[in-house]
Amino acid sequence: MAVLRRRTLRRRTLRVGTALLALALVGACAVLEALRGPRPLAFSHRLHVEQEQLDCVICHETAFTRDEPGTPAFDTCSLCHEVLDAEKPEERRVETLFEDGVYLAARHSALPEEVVFSHELHAAGELACAECHKNIERNQRLTHAIGVDMGRCIACHDEWGTPDECSTCHTSVDQRWMPPSHLRNWTRAHGPASRELRGIASQDCSLCHGERTCLDCHLATPPAGHTDVFRRKTHGIHAALDRRTCAACHRSDSCNRCHLETRPRSHVAQWGGQRSRHCLGCHFPTRANGCIVCHKGTPSHLLAAPKPAWHNPAMNCRQCHGITAPLPHVDKGDDCNACHL
Repeated sequence: MAVLRRRTLRRRTLRVGTALLALALVGACAVLEALRGPRPLAFSHRLHVEQEQLDCVICHETAFTRDEPGTPAFDTCSLCHEVLDAEKPEERRVETLFEDGVYLAARHSALPEEVVFSHELHAAGELACAECHKNIERNQRLTHAIGVDMGRCIACHDEWGTPDECSTCHTSVDQRWMPPSHLRNWTRAHGPASRELRGIASQDCSLCHGERTCLDCHLATPPAGHTDVFRRKTHGIHAALDRRTCAACHRSDSCNRCHLETRPRSHVAQWGGQRSRHCLGCHFPTRANGCIVCHKGTPSHLLAAPKPAWHNPAMNCRQCHGITAPLPHVDKGDDCNACHL
């Protein structure tokens, strides 16, 4: 009897747990749907433009006469869809795209209010719609891809000789205007952001800042990561991993000037013994410039004795020198023939 009760209890617990899990999944789906926002309407430009050969102005009636291109009107769509939708279920009819005669699709190509733009002015010229709305004739869904980004505007304006000034297109944005991103810890975050956003016209630092701006600031204010530990120990590792970042401010002559005056911290104790190959540990290959890059005043580098006549370049110098024969200087691990000709 007790076994039967336990089995019944387990079955009830399993049913309750399953029901709770189902409710949790439904709730999670509802939350995700809310976060995702309204889904884009599955309107196909390809069907209407490529297959049906409809002109843009049939749906965008005010494209050539007003600053706003306008959206399709229900009466215009009904001219074809009254017949096409007759046998479709209600949820797939064209009227579901309208509410009180207003097209429900989000204006993915809408511009901020402070942007000065006349669709009539641009459309009335020699530009075809596809010049600005790239590949719109093959578009299958209404998304932000149908809009026009700032990079395309700048490229076109340069081609047509339009003044490249903020006031050409903006009423409140100029070079004194500070983007919203510059208000949140921008001093610390601007370095990575400038690299990530490079090439995006509306986010390109060069719109307002020249190279001199960066140099003047960084020469006066070193990056936060340039601590004393960085200066003394770790900057070499950073430079080896990403030399381009260092090159934003530093040139090779600044590295050479410092290293000629300050010995590396590793050059201590037994560093430089006659059988030490210390140069090769870091400076490889050294054949092109050798240790003389740093040790310019070392006489042995400048007064290398010639090889005896019976020596040839194929010999292994280290079989004798430094073992049975004296080695008057540090063996830097490079080819002896580089100095001893």
